[in-house]
Formats: sequence, C-alpha cells, structure tokens
Amino acid sequence: MISTGLEKLDEFLLGGIHNCVITDIYGGNGTGKTQLLLQICINSIKNGGTVLYLDTTGNFRPERIIEMQKNYNSDDNLLERITVLRITNTSEQINSIEIMKNQSFSLIVIDNITDLFSYEYQSEDLIFEKNMLFMRFMRDLSHVSLTKKIPIVITNMVRSIEGNEMENLKSAIDPFTHIKIKLSKTSSKFQGEIKWLNHSSQFSYKINTSGLTHNTEDI
Repeated sequence: MISTGLEKLDEFLLGGIHNCVITDIYGGNGTGKTQLLLQICINSIKNGGTVLYLDTTGNFRPERIIEMQKNYNSDDNLLERITVLRITNTSEQINSIEIMKNQSFSLIVIDNITDLFSYEYQSEDLIFEKNMLFMRFMRDLSHVSLTKKIPIVITNMVRSIEGNEMENLKSAIDPFTHIKIKLSKTSSKFQGEIKWLNHSSQFSYKINTSGLTHNTEDI
C-alpha cells in the first residue's frame, strides 16, 4: 500500500494505492496530476520500493523530486530508485510492456498515457486503429499489474466536447482502470473527485513546494 500524501484520499482508499490495480489520475493542464504522481513515487521509495517512470511528454524534472524531498525529511537519494524511460512514440510505449514484464519494480507510473496515441493518430480514418492499439496496451498493462502484483498509476488529459470536459479515450481506458482521480480547477480553487468500487468522494487541495496538500477549507 502506497500513501497518496493526501489524508482524505488515503482514508477513502483504505490506506492508499493498492497492488494489482491501475489508478487513473486525469484532469486539465495545471491541476497537479504530475505533482500527485511524483509524491506517490516518493512515498513508494520511502517504503523501500523502486519505480519505473514512463515519461511520454518530456516533462519529468528530477529537480522537482529533489525539491519535494526536502519536505519529507529524507536523506536518501530518491532519484537512484527511479528508472526513467523517455518515450517518444507509440511503438516505444507499447514495447515498454516487455521491460515491465522482465524487470522488477514496486511501482510503475506513466505520465501521460494517451498523449502519443492522440498525436500520432489524429485523422478520422485512424480512430479505429488508435482505439484498438490503445486498448491492447491497456489490457497488457493490466496483466502486468496482476501478474507482478504491483500498482500502476497513470495520468491522462481531458478534452472539451460540446462544452463538457471528457477524459481522453475514456471508452478505451475505463474498462481497465479501477481507481479514478479527477483533478480540476475552478477560479482559484483546486478540487478533486475520486471513484472506486462504485463509491465516490470529493476533496479540495492546494499545490505548493511539497506537492499536493489538503485545503484547510476542504469540502
């Protein structure tokens, strides 16, 4: 079990991030998806774990890990326990499954899981192929989580459809994700919603140097 670093989330999840399941963190730009992902990584390492970090956007910043580490009172070199793979195309992302199968990690994270698929398969005539490839990747990812008995945490983006925010490739991703955490921002307030086992809860949060923390005026 890995703490999310947010007490209300951990309480709702009966302790934190579970083994054998895929946790999906999604939301718009600037809502703290990567920050939450990083603090989950740090908490895994604090428990003696090792992390495989798939970076599909080039936004992984080791200096952010170091900055967050100062607030965890840890002298360990956290970066030594993180294997970062810079993924630049969907073929590399799909082939990363073999690395997951053949090497041992305590936690696997992917930031962002749909970005490259949406970029490479933009035209209408490629939608079917995109969905099939992506669903196959999600199926293989779920199999890794089950057979390795480890948690997998992913981030995903949202897009606007007729004025409503919709998770990217939602119909393809939902069958394989067990815990869904939506992060959003309205005016100056960050809000989150978590769904698990047909139950849901809401929370508000702040983003600071230590990552995501609960808003003292939590809803």
